[in-house]
Amino acid sequence: MPYKLIIAHDSPSIQKVIQMAFPASEFEITVFEDGTETMKALSQLKPDAVLLNLSLPQKDGYEVGRFLKSREEFKQTSLFLFKGAFELLDAEKMTGLEYDKIIEEPFDSEKLTRIVRDTIEGKKNPQTLPEEPPIDETHIDQHDIESKRKEFAAEPHSSDSRKKNEKCSRLVSEELEAETEEKLRSIVRQEILDVQRELEKRLKTQVTLEIKEWIEQELDRIRKMLKVSD
Repeated sequence: MPYKLIIAHDSPSIQKVIQMAFPASEFEITVFEDGTETMKALSQLKPDAVLLNLSLPQKDGYEVGRFLKSREEFKQTSLFLFKGAFELLDAEKMTGLEYDKIIEEPFDSEKLTRIVRDTIEGKKNPQTLPEEPPIDETHIDQHDIESKRKEFAAEPHSSDSRKKNEKCSRLVSEELEAETEEKLRSIVRQEILDVQRELEKRLKTQVTLEIKEWIEQELDRIRKMLKVSD
């Protein structure tokens, strides 16, 4: 059965990007453009996760998120908050607000899908760690302890140098990985921005054509009315 998602965002282009990121076979998505409509629909839709833009019109994401988490029936509902790259969080409104993750725009669509899916599944199927068996101190072999001490003492003194070299290599490797990851993030952000701009351009073109068509229809209607009056 598909997971139910609510997307509440006032940008049509970002709505499209988010919708495209989630496979229809796994997710059932409902989209809203303002906080008031979102709050009204929560009880009816009973979503597994809600993706909220913090700067929603009417009731903002802070208010909708607080309302969501105040209801017992939504305690297990995952909550994700979207913020713009240059948008500052309202510290006062964030106080006490429970959420799973803040997503900064532009975002990696594949990563977003993975995070949302893993969070939902984690709440539905919580992983429990197996209990460790109690240690029975009466079965500790003193001979084994003494043998380990001798082995440690017999190790060559060069082991410290080897450990230091291994540590340095690990730090260099981690720095390279971090640098590579940051470059990839930068490339992905730019690609997402390009997609968003293209979607907004197409939507504006479509809206303009629809407006022109409506104006032409109205003009035809007025011309017909004038002819009838003559």
